Order: sequence, then C-alpha cells, then structure tokens
Amino acid sequence: MLQFFQRLENPDAKFHLYDSYYRIKKIEKVCLKENVDGLLIINGIDSKENYEYTKLMNWVFLGHSGIEIETNEYLDNTLSETIFVITKDHMRAYCDQQGFRQLKPYLLQMPNLKLFVPTIKEDENKDESEVLKMAQFVKMMQGLKRIGVLLPQEKNRNIEKWPIIQGYGLLGNGFFSMQHEIVNMTERINQLYKPHDKHSMKTLINVVSQRLNGHVSGSVQLLSEIAIKKRPAVTSEQMVEIFLDTFEIEENKYVKRSNKLTPTVTFGNCSSQEKLPLHLTMESSDLYSSLRFSRTYFLTKQVSKENVIIPIHDDFEHFVKEYQYQIIEHSYHKDECLLIEIYKALIESFYSALQMICQDYRKMTNQLIFELSQERLTATLANYKLQFLNDNLIVTVTSYNAFGEEVAINFKDPISFKLTPQFFSIRLEYRSVPSQVVGGTILGNVIFSDSFILQENCYYIITSNIPHLQIVNTDARFSDDIEKVKKKLPLEKLGQQISEKVDKNRLFLPSKHALLEIPIQIASYILHENGIRIFTNELGWFFILFDQMKKIKFTQGLESVWMIFMTEPILCASLQAKTVALEFVGKSVDQVYMKMINILKENEIKVDYTENPKEFQLTRLGQMILKKEQKVPLLGNIIRESSFLLDYLESKQLVILTQVKSDLKLLNYLSLQDESKQIDDRIGIILITGSYSSGKTKFAQSLQRYATDFNQKAQVLSFSLLEQSILDEEGWLNKLENQLKYSQEQCICVVPFYLSVDIIVQQLSNGKLSKFVYIKNVVNKININNIYQNENCQPIENLVSQSLPGYCQFTILDSFGNEESEVEEYFKIFRTVCLKSNIYRITNNMIQSSVAKEIYSCTSYNSTQNAFLRSKLASYKSQTTTYQKVFIHNAIPCVKQFRKILRELFKTSQSQKAQASNYEKLSEIDKFIFRVKEFNSPQKPSLSYLKAFLRFEGQLDKLYEYTANHNYTVERQVKSVNILLKEQLINGSKLQIPSYVGWDTHSNLGFFMVGQNITKEICQQYIGELIQKMKPLQALLTKNDLSKEIIKEIEFENRIIGLENGEFYDGQFIRNQDGEILEHHPKLDIFIQEYLKIQNQKIIEANNQIQQEWNNYVNALKC
Repeated sequence: MLQFFQRLENPDAKFHLYDSYYRIKKIEKVCLKENVDGLLIINGIDSKENYEYTKLMNWVFLGHSGIEIETNEYLDNTLSETIFVITKDHMRAYCDQQGFRQLKPYLLQMPNLKLFVPTIKEDENKDESEVLKMAQFVKMMQGLKRIGVLLPQEKNRNIEKWPIIQGYGLLGNGFFSMQHEIVNMTERINQLYKPHDKHSMKTLINVVSQRLNGHVSGSVQLLSEIAIKKRPAVTSEQMVEIFLDTFEIEENKYVKRSNKLTPTVTFGNCSSQEKLPLHLTMESSDLYSSLRFSRTYFLTKQVSKENVIIPIHDDFEHFVKEYQYQIIEHSYHKDECLLIEIYKALIESFYSALQMICQDYRKMTNQLIFELSQERLTATLANYKLQFLNDNLIVTVTSYNAFGEEVAINFKDPISFKLTPQFFSIRLEYRSVPSQVVGGTILGNVIFSDSFILQENCYYIITSNIPHLQIVNTDARFSDDIEKVKKKLPLEKLGQQISEKVDKNRLFLPSKHALLEIPIQIASYILHENGIRIFTNELGWFFILFDQMKKIKFTQGLESVWMIFMTEPILCASLQAKTVALEFVGKSVDQVYMKMINILKENEIKVDYTENPKEFQLTRLGQMILKKEQKVPLLGNIIRESSFLLDYLESKQLVILTQVKSDLKLLNYLSLQDESKQIDDRIGIILITGSYSSGKTKFAQSLQRYATDFNQKAQVLSFSLLEQSILDEEGWLNKLENQLKYSQEQCICVVPFYLSVDIIVQQLSNGKLSKFVYIKNVVNKININNIYQNENCQPIENLVSQSLPGYCQFTILDSFGNEESEVEEYFKIFRTVCLKSNIYRITNNMIQSSVAKEIYSCTSYNSTQNAFLRSKLASYKSQTTTYQKVFIHNAIPCVKQFRKILRELFKTSQSQKAQASNYEKLSEIDKFIFRVKEFNSPQKPSLSYLKAFLRFEGQLDKLYEYTANHNYTVERQVKSVNILLKEQLINGSKLQIPSYVGWDTHSNLGFFMVGQNITKEICQQYIGELIQKMKPLQALLTKNDLSKEIIKEIEFENRIIGLENGEFYDGQFIRNQDGEILEHHPKLDIFIQEYLKIQNQKIIEANNQIQQEWNNYVNALKC
C-alpha cells in the first residue's frame, strides 16, 4: 500500500544507489564484527524460498524499510535466480538475464563488484544456465571459510537440503558444511532493519507525511465543498472515513500493532444558542511507521460581529420584498477566542519544548514539557478567569523505530541521537474546556501534536506540511440567504451590482501569529458600486464596503494583481487578521479590478502601489505568493528544508563509512552550501579520465579546438604507444612538467585507465607541481559500448566511481551506433549517482560548443564543497586493478587478412571461452565439474585493451589505427599524419618508401596491449598464434581433392600408356581383349598418384617460401 502512494505522490522518495550502498556497507561491518568472511544470500527455490532472504533483498535492493520488509512476503520472480555474497570489502553476484535487468541500476554502479551474468544464449538454455549457476556459486565461495547465512525460524533450517548447496557434493570434496563453517546471522541481520536511516526518513517525509496531509485535505474538503446549510449535518464518521479507508486495509491485511493510534475526528460540544459546534479535533497516524499528528480546526468565522444582508419576504414568504443591511453580534465569540487561544498556547508550548530539548536532549521528559505548557496555559486561562487544572493537561512524548515500534528514549546516551536519525512525537491535549457563554457547558478538548526529527541540536518537523489552522464556516444563517441573491441588490449602502460573478481568485489574510497562518482560499467576486461581495467555499458569502477599506494598495510586478487593504476582521479576530489581500486573475481583471480602480478614483479614495508588500514578506504564505522566498535550510535550530536534512543525513552516513574520526557537524555542512567562486592565476589543468576504449584522447583533441572560441588557449598532453608501455604516475607527471616548460597554456590531460587518478590528483594538488598548476575540473569520458568488460556483463572497474560528485564535474556519455533507448537508459543510470555532476551526451567524440564552454569556464574542482564530497564518497571508490602494459614495434606491412582475424587475439587470451571439444556430449555432472575447473583454474594471462598503428601491403600511403577489446574492434584511417612516398634505389630497384612527417614511427607503429598477467613474450606468442592463422599456406592435395574432370583429363593424357593383356584404345574407348568397354584405365590410380606427387612438390616449394617470409616477420616482431 505504501508503495502505491510512493509512486503516486512523490518521486523524491525513490530508493537511491547511495541508500542501497549504505545498507550493504552496514552488512559488511556486521561481517567484520562477527568475524565472518561473507554473508551468503541465495534467492528463490535454491534456498527453498527462504523468507529471511526475501526480507534482506527487500531492504538492500528494493528500497523497503521497517515493517514493509516483512509485509512484502514474496520476491519478484525476476530475482529468484540471483545469488550474492557480501564480504568484508566487496560483493560477489550471480544474476540471470532477468535479474540483471531489474538490478542493473544498482549493480552497474556498485563498487568492488564481481558479477557474472550468463549470455542470452546461455540463459535461454536452462540446463546450461543451471550448470553455470552452480559452477559460479562454487567460484563465489572460493577463499571464504566462515560463511554467514540466514536461517528461517521454521523448517528448511538445514541448508544441506537447499538445492544449490546439494550440488557442492558432486565435486567429491565433501559437503558444503564440511568445507565451510556456517554461522547463523539471522538475528544479527534483523537488528539492522530497526534503526532509521536516510532512506526510511526520506519515506516518512516525502511519502507518509504527504499521504497524511492528503487525508487531512480530503477530510476538510469534504466539509467545505458542500452547501453551508448542509454542513451542520456532517458527522465525524464521514470526516474520518478517508483516514480509515487506508488504516483499516493496512490493519486487516498487514499490521497488528499494540500502540496503534486509530484515526478520529471529533466535533466539539455545542455551546451557542444556535447549537453549532465551534471546533473539531483531528488525529491520525500511519500504521506502518507510527508517524502521527493531531490538529484542532475551527468551524466559525471567529469574529465578534459582521456585516450581513437580510432579505425581507412578503407575509407568505413567496418573494423578497426588500433587503436590510445589518451588523450582527456573535454572542459565542468569547468561546471561539478561548478555544483558539488555548490551541495557540499548545502550539507555542510545543515549539518551546523543541527549543528546550535542542539545548539538552535529556530534557525530553513528560514532566518538563508539562511544566512548560502549564506556564503558558495558566496565563491564557487567567485572561478568561479560568483556573488551570493539572488533570486536564495530557502530555505524551514517544519515540519510534523504523518498524513503528515505540522505543525507550535513553536520555543518558545523547550520542545515539547524533549517529542514528530518530523520530519523536510530542502530543499536547487540554481537556474539558468550559464555555464562557453557556454556563455548565463543556466545549470539548483541544489537541496538538507533531512528529519530528532531532539532529545536531536542531529539529525538523516531519508533519509540518499538515496545516496548523483550518477554518470552515458551518454557520449558514446569513450566507445561505445572500447566496440566493441572483439579481442586483437595490441596497443603498452596497449599491447596484456592476459585474457578474467571477471565480478562481485567491483570498489571503495575513495573520499576526506566525504559528497559525490562515490558509489561502479560492474566492469569487461580485462588484457593486459601493463595495465587493466575496464568496469562498470555506467562509460562504460576505461583503466589504469601499469606505471601510483603509491603506489600499495594489501590487506590481507579480504574476497576478493583488489588492491589499485593512478593514474590520472578517476572519479570526483573535489572530488580529485585519489585513485582507484579494487577487485578480482571468476575467476578474477586466470585470472587477479595472472597474474598481475607476470607482476608487471617482470617490477620491487614496491608492498606493507596491512591488514587494511587507504584508507578504512577514508570512510564509505571503513569501510563496511573491515567489522570491530565499531558501534558508537552517534558521536558528529549525531545519526548514527537508532536502537539506536528507542530504545531510546521507552525507553523515557515508562519512561514517569512511571511518573519519571527526563526526560531520550540521553547521559545517551548512557552510558548504554557500561558497564564493575561487580565482586562481596558476596554469589550469583539465583532466580527462575514463575506462579503456573510451575515446579520451580524441575527445581531448576535439575539446582543444574550441579553446579559441572562448578567447582561451589550450594544449593536449598525449603519449606515444612506446611511452605508454613504460608509463607510470611519476612518468605522467614528469611529461606534464616538461611540456609546461615550453608552453604556459592551460593543459587538457588524458589520464590512461591503468594509472591511478587519485595519485595524480594528489600530486597535482600537493606535490611540487601544485606551485604553478591547479586542477580546473575533471571530465569522465564514457563510451556506452564499453560499459561491460565482456558479454557476461561484468561492469568495467571504476566506470562510475570516477564520475562521483566531487571527483568529477562533467560526465560525457559517448554513443556510436547505439539505440536511443539504450543511450537514455544509461543516461538515467548515471544521473541517479552523479547528482552533482553535469552529464552530457555526445556522438562519436564530437563535443558541442555549449558543452565545451561549460568545461572551459568551470573551476570548481578544489572548492570546499567538492573536497567534502570526495571525503564523503571515499568509501565508494573501487579497488584499483593492477595492469601490465606491453608495446611491440611492428613496422612490417601486414597482409589484408589481418583485418578479419584481429579479434582472435582476444579470443586467444580469454581462457574462459575455451571449451572441451566434446563438451556437449558430457553428462550434466561432468559439465558442472568441467565448468568448476574452468572458473577456478589459476589465473591465466588475459588482454583487456589493444591499440595498434599498422600499415598494409599495397597501401603504404595510408596508416590505420586499431582499437580493440572484448566488445569490438574499430578500424580508422589516420588522417592527422602526413605520409609522403619517396622513391629510393635499393639493390638496383626503385622502391616507394613512406615518410611520416612529424610522427615517430618507432614509438607508434606496432601493438600496444594492456591486460593482466601479461609480458612481452606472452604478447609475442599471442601475435605469433595470430600470424599462424594468417599464413596463406596451401594444404597438400589428396585423391579426394581432385574433381571428376581432372581425373578424366589424367586418364586421357595416359590413355595409350601401360595397356597390357590385350587391352587397347579404339580412338574413343578403352576395351579389353574381348572388345568390351572398360570403365576406366587399368592403371588410373598409378597415374593419379604420380600427378599428386608432382603437384604436391610444387605446393611444398611455394609453402616453404611463404613460411620463410612469415618466419622473418615473426622474428622482426621479437627484435
């Protein structure tokens, strides 16, 4: 039910990657404290639908909190084929294609993840996918001794009976429990669910409180939208129905709670002669979280007197003879004032209690809050000659965990309030308020309560969006009569009607009391010569004469025109609401506003104009009208913006994960929100980072071309292939230093993926280079075609972590030949994690001018806020992978077949893809054993990336660039190098020799390879194997290779040779001695063998020559 409202009401309640990551890190810390190597999570049938794992998945990946974890009893079928192992510092995962698609936004961005996903073909073959899953499970358990598991309370506690665990025994090494020490962590993990975290608080603020506010609005709207004369007949059962609809569904289907607060709406007792209740109380809570509120709303205009129009009928009441203008006194006004004054005192007591608690958490006790409230109520009641009664004041202070369970408030441990967000509720009720008008009558009770969060001696009220004050008039004595008037009123004081009824304007009455703002109401107007009639659903009809208006002024420069004036109170006299603001929009501008301006001028009534009326400035609702309200996240110790609080809670959680000794303070976090732009006169550095094959260099060159468009100069730091093969962080910095000695222009620096960006940034910020260079910004370049390392969907390491806020100011998503839906999918994924980073989409490394301008103008990398973000997200950084680099010079022109089989180089190095030739013939058990040995075999050399500059036979005037990885191979003709063909006389022959202008062939021509566990010898071996496949050698011929035509030709050429025993050739056929035709020459086989011997000798000679040429080629690579 809550998820329905989450989708319906507020997209800000979305479960964010950081929320999932924080919860996983909490599990990692539990593994550390419990000294287990990892927590095993097996979903679906493989753990016999273990309910404890369902709860954990609900909490970690599906965004449920509190009691929702338990009410969502069944896991989505798409996640039933997923396995996870959360260790002390990383996570291992197996997902089928369905599960991966659902969890992709989280898995793709999860640091230190080791993921295996069957290919689509493997996934479609259910038998093969089961074998792969079991084999991967064995691999995931490798190196782990103490394994945490979640065991259900009931049956299935013997994990050896779980289907996937049983497969362990097929290896012949003993059962699972013999190889691993099993630790039941069910109770320990269940304790993680109970405290609130940032996401559960976000749900309370953005979903639950919004829903409760919707219930309040719906309940009040039920009363205000019916005719006023029918309102006294509305019952409390009708008013509370909207609350109970949700509450009863949740109570009957999901939640059984002892501390539940059943929604109630109670009308106060009648005290006036007209028998009308003056107020109602409204109280409700969310059954999931126990978030609760209480309000007292009022049912009359709360004015001591008002202008009314009374129609006078004929004796038989068939028609109205005339109208009378009267001022009516309200005899029950004193009771109205008493009720609202008590309500005001309760609200003030509530906020005073919050101030007291923020100074010292230990003062959050019923007794101290009672005493504070007593002091205010005593003074209020004394004004009405009433005595404060202790038994009439009820104070309740409670605290709740994420399950909505009431928990004890430990006043002796104030540190707990800092580390874990908690929400509290203070409820104040004053009972049995006596009437001042009708003796012996009890008006009823007045209540107020709100739920709030305490954080760093500050507070945020979760239910503050529920209005403190609502007024709906139920007194229909006069409004009903004037509502019937359809014609112009021939009343002397009001004058003739000169406009039709115009709707959809707003009426605003600024209140002198900040805690009780009178809600803005939608109003209709009818203009008369001497005044204006006004109607709202809440109040009914009333009118104001122009001569009663004082200090009239009209607004200018706002979205709509407002008329502001002072008059006798028309609503809530006890709140001193003497100022009235009427809005004019739509038809009311011509029909009412313009005519009113003329009337005021004719009557010489003074009018002023203002652009920023102080009446609006002094109230929150007025500032919203001005639309110039400055966002003030923290005012005193009041947290005013929920987004600020949630960002702070998220930052606090992630900072705690970094194990920083000093806790993040709220005021320190606030100071980061407003920071002046830094100016630096050192040489600016723009760092371009990204994974392999991301096109960083070409992007940098494209960016460089735009520098002059913005009156800037830029150079690019680049490296030859030979330089890259021996490059480390120190060499990178030395090359930059040397280049800047010759040019002081800002530098666009590409950081190869195999270097540590952190080390380079540290040296640029604090090393010797920091004296004359500074980092302007960092750009992370991502090629959408290289999101994954291979077709098993293993995300490329550090792909997202380099785009983290603070670490990166720009993320560039580059697409080439991708579907728009695919590009949009990854754009949204990066948008969810790179909240503070600018994300742009480009195609084929071509940057737009507007994006280039943003990059050149940004200098925020070293800002205080970005430094904080780097500290905040430090634990999110992926572990660094060690790569080896090899460059093999190759100046010999290649044959054209090389283009077709270059990708074989990666297949040769990818040992996982090698399968036994008779694999399909193996039994299921043998397949499983084969896969286990394959996955768990010692790590073999593997290539990740290849860059090559090559030339081809017959095309010496062209140079080609190759970029290859497991995903694709790209061939480009190099256009930035001038190639001149010069004739040279070599050994008496004129040959064309290419000359490269401004390009070092020795440092660039050849293969540059990056991988793991590779050496130059291994790479030469790989290329040698590749060349062996390229050799155009011809196989020796056999009889089966000869066609019938060739055999006939061999026979014909030898038709008269070797005929014996009377055989002869008659000129057409070969016949025997009896004259019978023979099918073929008697010695045809001998002739064929002689033919094959001659032809094969020629092939051998040709192959020897080719082999010698290729041997020379291979030897040249090794030089």
